[in-house]
Amino acid sequence: MKDRKVLVPLDDSPISHQTIKNLIELKENITLPLTLLHVLDFSRVSYRGLGQASFEKIEDNARQTARQFIAARQQKFAEAGIKVETLVREGRARETICAVADSGEYDLLIIGKQVESELRNLLFDQVANYIVHHVKCPVMIV
Repeated sequence: MKDRKVLVPLDDSPISHQTIKNLIELKENITLPLTLLHVLDFSRVSYRGLGQASFEKIEDNARQTARQFIAARQQKFAEAGIKVETLVREGRARETICAVADSGEYDLLIIGKQVESELRNLLFDQVANYIVHHVKCPVMIV
């Protein structure tokens, strides 16, 4: 996997936490630096009855939280001796991940999958399943 530019989308799910752990364990076999991507999806939030000022404050707080989130993941990799770059994008997660992965800047997309055998995991996560079927760049599932 050497000489590849690698994109790793992360959220705060158990799958992402396991993905981080797996990548740290595989650090001798992966191209560095990795690019960590976090997508801020405002379409999943309902703002009914809020004024414009409240709406803007909520969005600003969400953006700050997203930057803190990805910085914390970057720190976790740094503690393991792994250099990473970070990106925060806004949009629907699955479409945004595919767009960034297919932008021409990345050679590989790494996503995680839980190993537990719950029905939802057998059907694969909806976002990951969408990505696997719609992204043009190669995908590695860890």
